[in-house]
Amino acid sequence: MARIILTHEGAVLKEYDLTKERTTIGRKPGNDIKLDDPTVSGRHAVILMLQNAYIEDAGSTNGVILNGKKITRRQLNHGDIIRIGRHELKYIDDNAVEFESTVIISPEKAASKAGSAAPKRYAVTIMNGPKAGESIPLAKPYTTLGKPGVQVAVVARRGKDYYLMPMSGTAASNENPPSLNGIPLTGQSQLLNEGDTIEVAGVTLKYGMVEE
Repeated sequence: MARIILTHEGAVLKEYDLTKERTTIGRKPGNDIKLDDPTVSGRHAVILMLQNAYIEDAGSTNGVILNGKKITRRQLNHGDIIRIGRHELKYIDDNAVEFESTVIISPEKAASKAGSAAPKRYAVTIMNGPKAGESIPLAKPYTTLGKPGVQVAVVARRGKDYYLMPMSGTAASNENPPSLNGIPLTGQSQLLNEGDTIEVAGVTLKYGMVEE
């Protein structure tokens, strides 16, 4: 599965699965990904899912920026950042994520790594309610927490660190945002530290390393 994660000023707005051959992006309501931004054209760009994924400028006024460079049409690779107006769209290829997590090494290297420490894995553990004690692994680039329409937060993995950010775009989240260690989140992402507590949609979660 391939998908797009839409962000604006560091806050995740929405995630879109790329299930269609053509996914349109623009300011007009008829687009598959609608961007509320006056610098975006009515029909700005399109993502094509053929044998590979492609981003194509649909004749926009202000252009499409891929990884910092203006393009007309370009193949997409896992992790690419598309900038359209004031929004960023990150292309995620779950097949590439799974491939990256499968490491093939020679027997000699395997032997040398046998005594080394396993990579650290992190999760959030539910602290209250009927699911208390359950853990949610933070294995994806973005992990969504909460209930849509009530409160939603996103944990984003950036290298070895994890950041918490509110998902904007809903009145409930804007008026009563999730909190980190009792402090309401603003539009800025917050670095997570071992033992931090997250409160979202009435649920308290604790961030920390998972024992292998």
